[in-house]
Amino acid sequence: MKIACLYGSPRKKGNSAAVARHFLDRAVEGGGDVRSFYLNELGPRGCQGCNVCKQSRETCALQDGLTDVLEAVYEADLVVMASPVYYGDVSAQLKAFIDRTYSYLKPDYIFLKNPSRLPQPKQLVFILTQGHRNPDWFADIVPRYSNLFRWTGFAETYPLRVIDVYQEGDVLNRADILSEAAELASALVSGSTVPSKTAR
Repeated sequence: MKIACLYGSPRKKGNSAAVARHFLDRAVEGGGDVRSFYLNELGPRGCQGCNVCKQSRETCALQDGLTDVLEAVYEADLVVMASPVYYGDVSAQLKAFIDRTYSYLKPDYIFLKNPSRLPQPKQLVFILTQGHRNPDWFADIVPRYSNLFRWTGFAETYPLRVIDVYQEGDVLNRADILSEAAELASALVSGSTVPSKTAR
């Protein structure tokens, strides 16, 4: 199984990155082939609204640090997106990539039953960590983006939402979350039943 992991945090040792690495460690044990990208190092640029991907080519016209990421996600069987909640949303780095997935949509996509150019529906693990301890805050992020991801061509979004991890490394003390990440990785790589999705 080809896996593409997108680290959206500018902090390599941040909580979202820690959960993602724990997931990937188990995925590799199960035979997963992982490519990882630290988006902050790639100088990501957002969609320019040029619509070239709807007119004269089938890929994004920009040639920058996200070009290889878009190709890796296109080829992957499973995608991991990991981000802290920054000011009520995913990080700017991950949002730039998400905006660029506009290039995965076919021309006249808004009228099509199957608008995606992706070769097959992909599974997506969506890791979100937030310092705020009230789970009602920012709870809209997962359903909002899940709908967008489904439209873009992801078959299913498996959220790992972690609440009340304020300091760097806090999540390493959350055995429940780390166990959930490992169990999800094992299930997805092996093709077995996926454990119930929870937000904590």
